[in-house]
Amino acid sequence: MRNPALLEYAFLTDERALAAAIARLPEEDAVALQLLDESARLPLLEAARQLPYRPARPLVGEGARLVRQDFELSVTFPDGSPFHGLAAALEGLLRRALGRLSPRPLAEIELNDLIVQHYQPGSAGITPHRDHVRYEGLVALVNLAGRASFCVCADRSGSGARELEDRPGVLLLMRAPGFAGRRDRPFHFLKDVSEERYSLGLRHDVRAGEPMP
Repeated sequence: MRNPALLEYAFLTDERALAAAIARLPEEDAVALQLLDESARLPLLEAARQLPYRPARPLVGEGARLVRQDFELSVTFPDGSPFHGLAAALEGLLRRALGRLSPRPLAEIELNDLIVQHYQPGSAGITPHRDHVRYEGLVALVNLAGRASFCVCADRSGSGARELEDRPGVLLLMRAPGFAGRRDRPFHFLKDVSEERYSLGLRHDVRAGEPMP
């Protein structure tokens, strides 16, 4: 198998298809496209398995804003990690796709925050929540392995839930504050983890370097 740090990513979606998907985000909140073939996904999955993980906080917030989480995470990527290469390649593809849209819903995209989440089979996942306000523009989630139900919804009770495709190699794109002039954040959740799941999250953190509260 080739060194994953040296892989060039020939994505399964092109800038035209990605632009069409991005154009749906103001109405749909999140969209799914097949991004990786097996020759790209499998080395990334192997790299994900080698990362050091820590448990996520099981409870975040309180009262009506309480969020339950059941996974472990890693934000430690060694020099030469293939995830940095994937982030750069996906960032470039997103820029080209955004450049096809008029009016352009987002002036720029920078994927400067990476996280890999690992869910065991039978995990409770994560209850309805919104991403932190420090993440702006677009959120990209790449399924490296496993299956679960990823849904966007209307509120913290999960009403109006709509499930998106979530199979290995799929890219989920979700709008974030600043996209198309909007400041609201979509509610979403993950449940029904039927297989061991690894996913890579890529975001633009406008407060990079500051500790998360």
